[in-house]
Amino acid sequence: MSTIIVNHKVKDYAKWRPIYDADAKRRQTYGFKNTRVYRAADDPNNIFIVADVTDTSLVLKMKDDPDLAAKMAEGGVISEPTISVLNPA
Repeated sequence: MSTIIVNHKVKDYAKWRPIYDADAKRRQTYGFKNTRVYRAADDPNNIFIVADVTDTSLVLKMKDDPDLAAKMAEGGVISEPTISVLNPA
């Protein structure tokens, strides 16, 4: 099992969070498990989504989902997401 970290900035966390929460089914479809959301200590609009995944290729396909792009725009995402894949050492 791998861990992924998705990082992006949002205009307003309070607006973004309910839109993110309502999109849980998409994350399940792409294999996210044990998902956690963190905010940077020095910038509460800098978001880190951490999840366990079994198929990293499926997760990486998610970034090309046009419906996800629309959902991110609706939530006020203002930076290109970065995705880091971590494997156990």
